[in-house]
Amino acid sequence: METIQDLQQLRSIVGEPGELTINKIYDHLNEQASDFITRSPFLVLSTVNEDGMPTASPKGDIPGFVHQADERTLYMPERKGNRLVISYQNVLATKKVGLIFLLPQCSETLRVSGHAELVTDEELCTKLDARGPAILLLKVTVTEAYFHCGKAFIRSNLWKPEHWPDASRISFGREIGDQIGKGADFVEDLDAQVLERYKDSL
Repeated sequence: METIQDLQQLRSIVGEPGELTINKIYDHLNEQASDFITRSPFLVLSTVNEDGMPTASPKGDIPGFVHQADERTLYMPERKGNRLVISYQNVLATKKVGLIFLLPQCSETLRVSGHAELVTDEELCTKLDARGPAILLLKVTVTEAYFHCGKAFIRSNLWKPEHWPDASRISFGREIGDQIGKGADFVEDLDAQVLERYKDSL
């Protein structure tokens, strides 16, 4: 196995992007991007810590849950979660984010990169109250935005129910119980608590 060492070696394998592909990249949110965001109920938030270690976190709510103030400014509401705030610790450290917006049954995705900060604004937090007022806001100043083609979704048949596996659920009771040496009763009880939180604490 050979490790690719530099850009020249990488380009020798994958080639150069075409001129038209390069020209799809904007430094702001154009009309199509804005419309996509107003309809999107889900995104993946990517951040990096001060040591350069990345992480990605799913974020979702009602369609259009991310508020667009102008062509370069987005506000994403934060809801109740696990309080690890790993992504937000990274924002405090490096102030850089990447977002991928998804739209159900659409093969294309919207990629947005920019500078980020955590803010509080009582009026805007109250406005973004789909499930009660937001507890804080992630403000993103857009530096790059473009649509990614749909090949990954087409190849994976992601939006085709006939290709989906049987429904399943992860046991957080097992994940945590295995780590701290707890048995079946603990697993069953914690899994039941998680299901209740899904119903009552979104």
